[in-house]
Amino acid sequence: MGQKLSIRLQAVADFVTPGSVVADIGTDHGFLPIYLVEKGICPRAVAMDIRQGPLERAREHIAAAGLNDRIQVRLSDGLNGLMQNEADSAVIAGMGGLTVIHILEQAQEKLADFKEMVLEPQSDPAKVRSYVREYRMWIDREDLVYESGKFYPVLHVCTKQEPAKEQARCKARLMQIRNVLLEKLGEEARVQQLFDTYGEYVIDRGHPALKKMLVRDQKRALEILQALSKREHTQDAADARKREVKMRLEEIRLLLETEECLICSNLTHKD
Repeated sequence: MGQKLSIRLQAVADFVTPGSVVADIGTDHGFLPIYLVEKGICPRAVAMDIRQGPLERAREHIAAAGLNDRIQVRLSDGLNGLMQNEADSAVIAGMGGLTVIHILEQAQEKLADFKEMVLEPQSDPAKVRSYVREYRMWIDREDLVYESGKFYPVLHVCTKQEPAKEQARCKARLMQIRNVLLEKLGEEARVQQLFDTYGEYVIDRGHPALKKMLVRDQKRALEILQALSKREHTQDAADARKREVKMRLEEIRLLLETEECLICSNLTHKD
């Protein structure tokens, strides 16, 4: 029986380009590279982890699958243990966004080797998207997975050139969404923060998990605001926090309304 993945890891696997040699950073139990090689998506893979314990389990699973000759197992801090031109696809999944950024920062000289990266930051997705944009890489596909009560953004990143076709396909819709939000919010920085937080392509698709995520974030912000309002004597810091939360609530409400309007007017792309 072939390796079966969680919903989250399946979304990651679906973004790996067939025929690529993948480096799985933070491979843990090795399930992702086993799946990719077993299914014939990747001819070879390198499974890497900073921890010896999970790496030993990965070795056992790879051996049990009979894939020792096609999946190398390597102790490595991020991409440090990867040789030049050894892989053309990199997966960095299952870790916090700041750790993802740290790994990319450490391996700047190796990023040119990759045609693509699949990133799945489990926190700070806005910082990861901002980092990708700042370093002239391009997100051309995104998914948003809801599994076991948590949301997981999955980003497909092109490292060599901007995906012109995909960008052109979505340009008109994304510009409409951006203009609507900009008219209401009045600040480009706030609009960009929304796009970085939830993902341009997730918003563009009217992703089924997006509304659920927005409603969750709206509920959390309201709870914070209520807790702050109960304080009898508010300090300057608390007042500033209340203003910040109110702005956040306004942004979420507007994005919810904009999504509804675009879906109703058939402007949102559906795959």
